[in-house]
Amino acid sequence: MTSKLFDKIYGCLAGSRIGSAMGAPTEGWSMERIVETHGVLTTFKPFGHYGIWDSPPGSTEDGIERQKLMCAAIIEKQDRITAEDLVQTWIKVLDLEKMKYMTQPWDRNLLIVAKTGLVPPGRLGELSRYINANTLARSFHAIPLINACDTKGMIEDLYDVGRTCQPLHSDSFPWGVIYNAAVVEATRPNSTVDSVIGEALKYASPEHTEGVRQSPKELIEQALDIANRSSDPLDIRAELNEIYNMKIGEYAYCSIWENVAKALAIFAATGGNVKDAVIVSINFGRDTDCLAASAAGLAGAFSGTSTIPTEWIETVDHATTQNPYTNAQRTIKEDAEGLYSALQNKIKRMKAHVDLMEAQW
Repeated sequence: MTSKLFDKIYGCLAGSRIGSAMGAPTEGWSMERIVETHGVLTTFKPFGHYGIWDSPPGSTEDGIERQKLMCAAIIEKQDRITAEDLVQTWIKVLDLEKMKYMTQPWDRNLLIVAKTGLVPPGRLGELSRYINANTLARSFHAIPLINACDTKGMIEDLYDVGRTCQPLHSDSFPWGVIYNAAVVEATRPNSTVDSVIGEALKYASPEHTEGVRQSPKELIEQALDIANRSSDPLDIRAELNEIYNMKIGEYAYCSIWENVAKALAIFAATGGNVKDAVIVSINFGRDTDCLAASAAGLAGAFSGTSTIPTEWIETVDHATTQNPYTNAQRTIKEDAEGLYSALQNKIKRMKAHVDLMEAQW
């Protein structure tokens, strides 16, 4: 019999990777363009992000490359990881020549600097050009999963491992805590949609941050109100896209607060159903791959694989095993099994420590 917790780990990774693959072809598109082209998009499509390789249907992208590296580091260590552990995995696993087909230039620049040894792993994020990027939500699922049911442990690891890609003053950290606290709550055996949203709001500050007119709590409540007023989850798109419309040049830049607020609204509107969360996200417009990875990853941690079409998982797994450029060709289930084994090992270590201490009372 499959463990319920294993199924939640599997569902989280599957949801995030399916969302990434299905959302990548429409990344940067407006909602109107998606409607005009596809009506409602419900299938995988090929895409060519970097102009040098046409990714076949089911292919994931740069955000999942980062997620896979965290999975690899945790699986190798069979426990929680540090910034140092993750960077050692970068150095061991990554090939700079292959990375240009799957990742952003700044990923490659960070690896080059890491290999010099001149900048400590925990300070590499200070070199990031993209402050407040949504990486700590859309790529960090392995961190709440190795800390399943343990929000304190997740926060400690997020602030440590997150420093490899963002500076500590970035809004990515408090917003990353909000999102990943929701994922941790979703892994609990008796979690509900309300308890997951409630846990996110618990960590959402009511204080305003510089350059943002509303506080994290206000932004999330605003998005949730729109979701609660909509009879169809797809109906939340237009109103939220009026609120979030930032661009850098022609690119629809998505900050972490946009990503997390929308992902929580989609999770609430779809009741934690992974399939529905994917479809709403990939039809939203703007940063569709990141949004789908976040919303569907959270839904998967909540409902496991029960609301994921089997053929969706098979499509992503096939594309992964045929991808010559990805940093890992493991299937989603293989990564889930590795994380679950690491979590079991962590619990054994914790029990052994408790037994040792109790023997000395």
